[in-house]
Amino acid sequence: MTIQEYLLHSNSDAFSSRRKWQLLTGRFTGRLNRPLSKMIWPRSQKHLRHFDHEYSFTRDKIGSLSAVFFKQTQLIRSIPVHEILPQITRPVTLVTTGPSALDYDWESLRRSGRMIVTVTGGTKFLQDRGFNPELLVVTDPDFCKLNGFHIRDAAGIPLVIEYRSAAAAHRYFPTSLDHRRVSLIERVNKWYGIPELSHESLCSMNRESGSPFVIPDNTTDRLGRLGWSNRLALGFYPSSTVAFVALQVLVELGAKDIEIVGMDLGGTHSVYANALPSKLQQTYSTIILPSFFSMKSALAGRGIRIKNLSPVSPLPTEIFCLNPN
Repeated sequence: MTIQEYLLHSNSDAFSSRRKWQLLTGRFTGRLNRPLSKMIWPRSQKHLRHFDHEYSFTRDKIGSLSAVFFKQTQLIRSIPVHEILPQITRPVTLVTTGPSALDYDWESLRRSGRMIVTVTGGTKFLQDRGFNPELLVVTDPDFCKLNGFHIRDAAGIPLVIEYRSAAAAHRYFPTSLDHRRVSLIERVNKWYGIPELSHESLCSMNRESGSPFVIPDNTTDRLGRLGWSNRLALGFYPSSTVAFVALQVLVELGAKDIEIVGMDLGGTHSVYANALPSKLQQTYSTIILPSFFSMKSALAGRGIRIKNLSPVSPLPTEIFCLNPN
């Protein structure tokens, strides 16, 4: 069975039933306690335990998410990632939110004509400097609960967003998905309404599907964060930083020349207010570093140039040598 077949033909009856049970019990208990949640959601679907089940999603004919509903009313239709923008032919500057972005030469960027893409709370930071990004990437539901106003206030900017984050953004900032092009994405093996596969089964399906995912051998990460996706319609790998997801998006859109600003991967500060506490330092050696080596393996020899401009990033420069002579 291929991954696409699994996404399209998985039996959703059990999921629909459990979702109804959660909605019903939630009315009497307020917020579900942990033991009750475990009874409703088995281990293979535990990635859905804390999801807001008043929201639901449908799939298109290739298996990717096609629409989001709130209480059975459609909110938006999802645009495939490869259609969210025209094919990228210009050099791209990916602006992330580490403090080193404060010292970047913004006037040089203004003269360069590069395409600008940002993540999470980077839009206001850029707009304060006279830039309007052409794409926003968001993958953290907790960010959306607390700081979803950044998404709301970036009205009109095309948005690539993880499905749980989309639900949280709408719940806490109801207009954040309005009047814009939105592409819904989901994590590999944390698919909406579908049981999680064992590592062995995922690797087998990946081979049957033509290997759209680069999956590291002998991974010890039980949360499935390590890898690289060459086909975002089937899922993305999150690593522990949204910048890594944004790189997968940009490569899928055809970008060949990418520079990254503010990807410091350490410290507790950000260029926007109310930033959540960072866990990047704790996950650097176990998740982030191996993730970027997966990227290097996936992109080697494909003519793609990626340059990390952060002067304080711990990532070794060799990771970004993708096209050795």
